[in-house]
Amino acid sequence: MQDRALAYASQVLGPCDVVKDHSWGHQWSSVVQLRDRAGHEWFLKQHRDRDRYLAEVTAYLRWVPTLSDHAPRLRAHDATQRAIILSALPGHPARWPTATIDPTQIRAETAMHHQAGALLRRLHNAHSEPQPQYAAARLEELELLTRQAANLLTPGELGFARTEIQALASLPAPRLVPCHRDYTMRNWLIDSGKVYMLDFEWTQLNAWVTDLTRLHIGPWRTRPDLRDAFLDGYGRELDDADRVLLRADAALTTVWLVIKARESDQESFERANREALHRLMAEAW
Repeated sequence: MQDRALAYASQVLGPCDVVKDHSWGHQWSSVVQLRDRAGHEWFLKQHRDRDRYLAEVTAYLRWVPTLSDHAPRLRAHDATQRAIILSALPGHPARWPTATIDPTQIRAETAMHHQAGALLRRLHNAHSEPQPQYAAARLEELELLTRQAANLLTPGELGFARTEIQALASLPAPRLVPCHRDYTMRNWLIDSGKVYMLDFEWTQLNAWVTDLTRLHIGPWRTRPDLRDAFLDGYGRELDDADRVLLRADAALTTVWLVIKARESDQESFERANREALHRLMAEAW
């Protein structure tokens, strides 16, 4: 964390103590927990990338307020430092589901996913707009990634992603809503059964199923009961068009995640997303 960012936090909050550094190993941002002289706790987040800073600030100003106390409150932001100051939330990070036959744990996990689905619906309901060129835009996005992934993925892997995305051309263009785009358990806090949503740095307008992708290629693969609970909380089932959209987004997302994992030197994360891409390919066959 740069000294100037901490100095900015002191200007906003007054003298503060650093409680803990919560930064992830990928180094895309730094996150420090602070405590002011009144005993209130805050989080100071500083982005390395200006686009991520702008995306997160935009989300907090436009759409996150619809989540009320289920998300942090933006106290201040500074474009020069690419820094934001957020209120602290109670709770602990949600645990990744495991294969279990314990009925108490199953009930807790399904209740969590049900509430997470309902919470996501509130974010998506904050805005909606048409995008007639949705299929073309997603294909253009893949072409940009293909140039970055030329030495990471095979022509067959990239060709699979292209085929999945080309299938979007046969569908009516979906409406765009504010999507979190990293909606997994690592960005949920749980406190006494209440779910909180965190980290909006990847938020942008997209089709609603975009926010199902990380769960679809992750825990829902072996726990369809969690998918059903989530969709019940969201209040919408997947129809045939949604499934095509989800397959396309899953293919695009795994390509993107392989690139990001390599950029941040996260070998296990890169391997996991390669495996996810191969599972998608196997299911398509």
